[in-house]
Amino acid sequence: MSRRLLTVLFVGIWIAAAPLPRAEDIQSRGAKTIAKLASTPLAWKLPEEGKDYQVVKHPSGVTFYLKSHPAIPLLRMQCCVRAGAVFEQGYKPQAARVTARMLRECGSEIMTVEKMDSLLGYYSGELTVDCGQDFVWIDSSILSRHSTTLVEILAGILGRPAFTKEKLDFVERRIALEEAAAAEDPFHLAARKFYQLLYPEHPYGYLYCADGVDKVLLEDVGRYFQERYFPANISFVVTGDFKEGDLLGKWEEFYRPTAPNREAPDPPVPEAKYRPGVYLLHKDINQSTIYFGVQACTKDSPDLHRIHLLNHMVGGSSFASRFTQQVRDREGLAYRVDSLFDTDVLGRSAFIARCRTKTESTVRATDAMLWILGLFRDGKIPEGEFEAGRSGLELGFVKRFATVEDLLKNFLMLRLLDRPRSYLEDYQARVRAITPGELQETARQYLDPAKMTFVFVGNVRPLADELKKFGPIYKLSDTEAKPKD
Repeated sequence: MSRRLLTVLFVGIWIAAAPLPRAEDIQSRGAKTIAKLASTPLAWKLPEEGKDYQVVKHPSGVTFYLKSHPAIPLLRMQCCVRAGAVFEQGYKPQAARVTARMLRECGSEIMTVEKMDSLLGYYSGELTVDCGQDFVWIDSSILSRHSTTLVEILAGILGRPAFTKEKLDFVERRIALEEAAAAEDPFHLAARKFYQLLYPEHPYGYLYCADGVDKVLLEDVGRYFQERYFPANISFVVTGDFKEGDLLGKWEEFYRPTAPNREAPDPPVPEAKYRPGVYLLHKDINQSTIYFGVQACTKDSPDLHRIHLLNHMVGGSSFASRFTQQVRDREGLAYRVDSLFDTDVLGRSAFIARCRTKTESTVRATDAMLWILGLFRDGKIPEGEFEAGRSGLELGFVKRFATVEDLLKNFLMLRLLDRPRSYLEDYQARVRAITPGELQETARQYLDPAKMTFVFVGNVRPLADELKKFGPIYKLSDTEAKPKD
């Protein structure tokens, strides 16, 4: 018994005398794996045309970006047409949107819309058309063994659509009803009023409303189609299970465009215009929606990488952004808060800050967001935060190529925005080279509160005296785009 006790005591003394491991030396197997991954340089190379994907300029004038991956028996064809809202200059407002919707509702001279819908339903196909601020996107898919059907449908509506007055009336009523329903959401309503104020004499001002839809006539639709949907303005991103030769051969068989081919110049970009002020739309609800921002740069700006980093750090990177960490997480002032600064546009872009908050925290949330902009303008962002933001944008660049469709769309957008391949090749290096001083310079150039338009939607009338510190007060109504003093 005593011998066993002596052994136990000896082992205990030996363990106690042994040096304890340092905290930093204690790592789980998972922690060691993560540390190894973090220290391994990212070996990534930009995909190459002809090797990783194909680009074919069809004899018809249409351009195809192609990458076949037959693992899943599905064909997806995404069509991009340079016919979005920005090209409405010289046409009636909403002509782009109505024309795009007519493509889906009218069918073509080679296939009625009833037959088109029947075949898509029977073969598990899909077809949607969306008109954006710059481009019209047609997204379609079908089981690959029925790919001929999908090519025939797309060739028909893009070459010889069958527009009718009956369908025009239906489309215009549908758009009006959709916008009326969407306006029940204060966030959508705030976006509508904000864009109307920010772009008062530009097609972007009609993005979130139905104003002018009922004025578009059938001849307006026909003219817009003939002058915007010509072959050189049409590009396809094709992925899935297909054979390139067969697909292009079917396109040549079915596509008979009526729109004459021509050059496709970019639309004119007007000088930046500012409309500072505080615009109030009163709603008897217990939440406020806040939009504020300013017209900014064009797609050819030399500051694009700095702008991307600025937006990434301000409010564009979700949980890693200053807006989210400060306004939502630390101060608990917002259900949603973020920023936008889209530079991939053919018109003039804008910096936009958005927030949803309680009525009683409306002024405080706006103050917090403007305080953050002030930190960037004054160069008071801590070094660690700057390094983390720059690293996040640099390393997150590869996510732009996460899917096959993403890969092809990146190279399609290079052509549509008239940018060289080096824009993508040098992107990470250009981001890595940005200094805190350059970021401050960019913030001072684009984030000037004195030039900004502020829109508040909610129970904001009692807050007018507090909100006037952001600018002169104007009143908005649901039905009128123009403000009142």
